[in-house]
Amino acid sequence: MALLLFDIDGTLLRPFGIGRKAFLGALAELPEAHGTPPDFPYDGLLDGEIARATLRALGVPPTPERLSRLLEAYAARLEEEPFPPPEECRCAGLPAFLEAARSRGHLLALLTGNVRRGAEVKLRAAALDGYFRSGGELLGAFGEDGARRKDLVDVALDRCAAAGRRFSREEAWVVGDSPRDVEAARAGGVHCAAVATGHTPASLLRRSEPDLCLGSLREGEALLQAIEGGGR
Repeated sequence: MALLLFDIDGTLLRPFGIGRKAFLGALAELPEAHGTPPDFPYDGLLDGEIARATLRALGVPPTPERLSRLLEAYAARLEEEPFPPPEECRCAGLPAFLEAARSRGHLLALLTGNVRRGAEVKLRAAALDGYFRSGGELLGAFGEDGARRKDLVDVALDRCAAAGRRFSREEAWVVGDSPRDVEAARAGGVHCAAVATGHTPASLLRRSEPDLCLGSLREGEALLQAIEGGGR
């Protein structure tokens, strides 16, 4: 049995830009934030990192209170955004891969830069939230649980242990679509499978040296075989 820790955007959900639209709308509600927001890739960043970098670029001190207000407004706007039908939201190979992994006894959880409320909205839109619930709550680590993505590995392992499923680092895999997912997995001492369903092409993902690189989770059987064969 292994623990699979999934990123959301670009890994489970296709990158439509809905989250960016909601964030920029929330930023416009912040009276202190004037000027044109910086344009930079959000891939692999925590929601808090995105908010801090954006406010600093606009000359606004990212105080805890201001960050909290901005991210709450973002989550509220995200809940109001229209999403495509679930089958159009999901990345290739889903939900079939999640069904297969679960049927073979592996635990599915999250390791995402999304704040928990945003993760709920996005996974419900894709009709995937049920795969990641334990006791009615989404299981895993979220954007508010650390300052950097690598901080989330320990949080996710601890939460799974608290839910009654303890895993060693050798039994855990991060599944993500950006080099930052690979870096976080390496820093946390766990395995990593990179999938080229986000903004980063497979050629660049391979340079970050994941344990496995897939075009999409349609090729997920290769990941299951790597997991069940002992990892690296």
